[in-house]
Amino acid sequence: MILDIKHLRLAYGAHVLAPDVTFHLEGGECVLLAGANGCGKSTLLRLIGEKKRCVFIPTGIPKVKGFTVEAFVRTGCFKESNWAGRLSEESERRLQGALDLLGLRAQAGQDIATLSDGEFQKACIAVGLTRRADVLLLDEPTAFLDVENRVMVLRTLRKVAQETGMAVLFSSHDLHDALQVAHRVLAFTPAGTFLESTQKNRPEVLRAAFPILKNAGL
Repeated sequence: MILDIKHLRLAYGAHVLAPDVTFHLEGGECVLLAGANGCGKSTLLRLIGEKKRCVFIPTGIPKVKGFTVEAFVRTGCFKESNWAGRLSEESERRLQGALDLLGLRAQAGQDIATLSDGEFQKACIAVGLTRRADVLLLDEPTAFLDVENRVMVLRTLRKVAQETGMAVLFSSHDLHDALQVAHRVLAFTPAGTFLESTQKNRPEVLRAAFPILKNAGL
């Protein structure tokens, strides 16, 4: 077990979002975090991201012109560089491995401003992989993507979990596509109850979080 959260009281200011958040994450699994807008998904991800060996990738990271893909991914290791900006052999291997795993080797010298939104999201994920982390957290990584890029990014998340042994937890409103890659589901219900699925009862947990889906065939 990589991460074990027990009886966390999740609140935003004086407003209690969920009185008891309890769940665990295993290495190598890709997990969907679901719930209606404002239920506490982003708050929970940011909170977990403060824990040791967890890295949080927020939504809406800007494409800053003038950075190559490799230079952008390298920013994830900047704390490990020496006074000359050079990385240790281990850090350099992690960086190069992230480029290879995410399929960004051919684009390493390309300006990130020229990437498609889906390709840029993969570069953001690569930044997370350069860290010394066991848990990768992503807030709406498929937001604003077209169908092709959305599916590509979701498949990438599952690949990252399986090939690195990290636990990947991501929030998404693209429930149908996300369910195709998620091993399990964590969800906030409208009443503020926090649910954790097994691999077998993922649809039931989603229907509890979104009652409207009961008649939608999910």
